[in-house]
Amino acid sequence: MAEPQDRDQVLGDYGAFIKALLPQGQGFVCHDRHGQVFWRDAPSAGIPPVTDEYRERLATVLAGGPLPADGGRVALGPYFAYLVRLQDEAGGCMGALSVLVERSTASLPYDFVVDLMAPAWRSLQRELALRLRVVEGQRKLRVQAAEERLLHQVEKILHQPRACDAALRDILALCREHLGVGGAFLMLPEKGLSLACGQVPPRNDLALLGQTLLAAARAPAFEPGRIERRPDVLWLAIHPRGQQTEGVLGFCGWRSSAFSQRRLARVARYVGSHVEALLDRNYDALTGLMAWPLLQAEIEAVAADDDAHVVMVCDIDQLHVLNDTFGREAGDEVMCRFAVLLRDVLGAQPASRMSGDSFVALLRDTGIDKARLLAEDLCARFRDHAYQRGDQTYRPTVSIGIALFSASTEEGSGLAAAQVACKAAKERGRARVEVYESADASIVRRFDDIHIAGYVRNAIEHDRLALVAQPLMPLRQGRVAHYHEVLVRIVDDAGGHVPPGEFMSAAERYQLMEELDRWVVATTLRMLGSHGTHLRGTDARFAINLSGQSLGSDTFLGFVENAVRQSGVAPDVIAFEITESVAVARLQQAQNFMKTLKRLGCRFSLDDFGTGLSSFGYLKVFPVDTLKIDGSFIRDVTTNVVSQSVVAAIAEVARVMQLETVAEYVQDQAAIDLLRNLNISYAQGFFVGRTDPLEAAIATIDTAVVSGLQHPLSATT
Repeated sequence: MAEPQDRDQVLGDYGAFIKALLPQGQGFVCHDRHGQVFWRDAPSAGIPPVTDEYRERLATVLAGGPLPADGGRVALGPYFAYLVRLQDEAGGCMGALSVLVERSTASLPYDFVVDLMAPAWRSLQRELALRLRVVEGQRKLRVQAAEERLLHQVEKILHQPRACDAALRDILALCREHLGVGGAFLMLPEKGLSLACGQVPPRNDLALLGQTLLAAARAPAFEPGRIERRPDVLWLAIHPRGQQTEGVLGFCGWRSSAFSQRRLARVARYVGSHVEALLDRNYDALTGLMAWPLLQAEIEAVAADDDAHVVMVCDIDQLHVLNDTFGREAGDEVMCRFAVLLRDVLGAQPASRMSGDSFVALLRDTGIDKARLLAEDLCARFRDHAYQRGDQTYRPTVSIGIALFSASTEEGSGLAAAQVACKAAKERGRARVEVYESADASIVRRFDDIHIAGYVRNAIEHDRLALVAQPLMPLRQGRVAHYHEVLVRIVDDAGGHVPPGEFMSAAERYQLMEELDRWVVATTLRMLGSHGTHLRGTDARFAINLSGQSLGSDTFLGFVENAVRQSGVAPDVIAFEITESVAVARLQQAQNFMKTLKRLGCRFSLDDFGTGLSSFGYLKVFPVDTLKIDGSFIRDVTTNVVSQSVVAAIAEVARVMQLETVAEYVQDQAAIDLLRNLNISYAQGFFVGRTDPLEAAIATIDTAVVSGLQHPLSATT
C-alpha cells in the first residue's frame, strides 16, 4: 500500500462517499484477507469490542461461504455491522468492509444496505486491487533486489582468499540479512564445524536438531538437492563433490520472509552449492583434512617468522600392497583412518593430505623433541589398526620425517627438509621417525635432489623448457633422409640450456617424468602441426623418448593417442623410443602401448638394445620398427672385436626381421665406414650432427621437402 497518511486520505475519501450514500453509517472498518484491521473510521463513541459472533461472521464473509438469513449483518454493541466481501478481478479475497449503523436509528435489511453502498465499495475494490498490485510489484522488486545482492555477495566471498570458517559465517549472516529469515545455521559434524547466526535454538538443542536432520538426509530415500520444510526450519543437505552427505544448511523463522517458498528454496539451493564449493576448495575430499594448497600457504607464511616451527611429513608404507590385495577402497579406508588419527594426536594443529598416501602437518611453536614424541605416538598407534579380510591381514605402518625451521634456518624450506627425512625413514627400514639433520650426508644429498626436483617442476609449470633435435645420418639407400631425435632441455635464467644429466635423475626420483613426457609429446606435435605441414613418414621422422613412469601410468596412453589424433600430424612422422630395460620391466604396458599407437601409424624404437640377457628373445613380443644399439658397443666398435661381433649379430637379426638399426655415440669417420659395411641403417652422435632448436629444424626440413632438396647428410648414402 501507499504511505499511511496517503492511504488514510484515500480511504477517508471512500468513507465520505459511503456516508453520502448511507447517511446512517457511523463508522467504517477495513479488514485484510487475514481478518486484521488495516484502516478504520471510528464513530465518536468508538468501536465496541469485537464479539465471537462478529469474528465468525467475518471469517464466513472472507471465506466466501454461505451466509445466514440476515446475510452479513451482525450486532456489535449499539450498532449493526454490515460486512461486505472485497475481492479482486479474479474473485480472490482482498478483505472485508464493515459499516457500523446505529441499531436505534434503523434496522435496514442487509441486501438493501449492500446495494445502496455498491457504487462505493465496488470502487473501493478497484482501488484496493490496484494498490495491492502496486504493493505486490514493489514487494517482488524488493525481493528480487535482495536476492541479487545476496547472490552477488556470496559469489564475491567464494572468490576471495579467506579462511573457510570466516567465509561461511559471512554467508550465513548475508542469508539472514537479505532473506529476512530469523536465523541461519550450518552443521558439519565430521569437520567439527557448527556455525549459527541470528535467532536459532540454543547450542545443545541446535546440535540435537543437526543430528536429526543429518540422519534424515542420509536416509536411502532422501533425494540430493531436495529442500525440506518443517514448521520452524527450512533446510537442505550439504554433500561436497557429490559424495555422502556431510552436513545440513538450515534457515529458522523462514515463514516471516518476504520471499515465496519457491524462491526461498531456489536461493537456498544456490547458497548450498556455494557452501559446497567452499568446502571442496578448503578440505580434502577423501579424508576431510585441510586442502593441501591452504596448508602449503600456511607453511610458507610462517617460514618468515623468527619463531621455530616443525613440519611433519608422513608417508604410509607400501599402501600399494593393500590396494593390490584388497582393492583401492581398502586403501582409501586406511588413509581415512590415518587422517582421524592425525586429528586425534595433533589436536588443533593443521594437517593435510599432500598427495596420494602422503600427509603433512604444521606444528606451530613446537620443539623438535615434542614433535618427535608426537610422531612416534602416531607410528605406534597406526600400527595397531590392522585391516582384515578373510584369512588375510594387512597391518599398516607409516614413515615420518620431521624438520625444524624458521626464518633463520639455513635450509629455509622446512617442507623439503621434512620430505628428505621421510625418505630416509623409508630407506632405513620404514615404520620409523627420522629428524632432518644437516650433518647427515645421505640426507643432504637427497635434499639437493629435492631442490633440483623443485627446479624441474617450476620449469614445467612456467614453460621454461626447450626442445632440440639431434640428427641421425642415413647410412644406406632408401632410408628416411630427415631423421631426428627430440631432446628436452631446461632454460636457465640466463637463457642457456641445462643438459638432462643435471636434472633427469631428480625428475625420475620424484615422479616428474610423466609430466615432462606429456609436455614433450604435446609440444613436439604442436610444432609439427604448425611448421611441418608437408611432412610424411617417407620424408622425415622425429623420435620422442618415453620414461617407465609414463608407460606405467593408466592415463598416459589415452593422452598420447588423443594428442596424435587431434594434432593433424601424419602419425608415421612420429616414433617413440623406449629403453629395453623399461620395456621388459613393464612388459604388458609396453606391448599395449606399442600395439595401440602402431594401429594409428606411429613407429617404435627399442633403445639401449643389446644390454639385456635375452634381448633377441624380446623381439618376438615387442612390435618395434627400429633397434637402437647401446652406445657401449659403438664407442669402441673399430677396435674391439667383441663389439664388432655384437653389432654384426644385431644387424643380421634386424635384416631378417626387416627392422632398421641405429648406432648411437658414433665418434669418427672410421666408425661410420665400418657401420655402413655392417648394414647399420643410421648413425647418431656429435660427430654426425649436433642439436638444433626443434622448431627451426622442422621448418627447415619442411621447406626442403617442398623444394625437393636432399638432406645434406644423405649425400654419403
